[in-house]
Amino acid sequence: MRSQIRAFDKHIDNWVHNLPRYIRPIMMLFTLLGQPPFTVGAAAIVLGYGLAQDKSFYLFAGLIALITIIVSSVLKIFLHRARPASEYVKKMYFKTFSFPSGHAAGALVSYGMAALVISFRWPELSTAAWISAFVAIFFISLSRIYLKAHFASDIVGGWMVGGIGLVTILLLEK
Repeated sequence: MRSQIRAFDKHIDNWVHNLPRYIRPIMMLFTLLGQPPFTVGAAAIVLGYGLAQDKSFYLFAGLIALITIIVSSVLKIFLHRARPASEYVKKMYFKTFSFPSGHAAGALVSYGMAALVISFRWPELSTAAWISAFVAIFFISLSRIYLKAHFASDIVGGWMVGGIGLVTILLLEK
């Protein structure tokens, strides 16, 4: 299994690392949008709105998003996967482990939740909200591989954690 994961990582990493250097500023912007102030901030805003308006769905949605982000961080500690050896990683302020990608998990659950909230509040913006969320999630995730902060399998792991959080939020709506 490990050899298959390594082969997957190598295949995707080679493709992503061959993207042009001039897109680096764009990738840096998307990485920034995946940082905790944005993902945790989106969750906190939804949670706060739920508290202020006494709307349990929003309260629980924000809480589940926050828990998902925390679970992603705790999993890193227990799984101990080293990050790629790169200049970007050497310059990281906070030294954390690689699997699962917190950016991928946080982006999927937070931006997915934001799209869901927008869809409920303004149904006419639903399509635009979901497209925007998926574009942000994809490019935040891609940026982590491009910048050599993560392996591709770290991103898939992050998507799995974030996906579980988002599906849990979606099930609340039922």
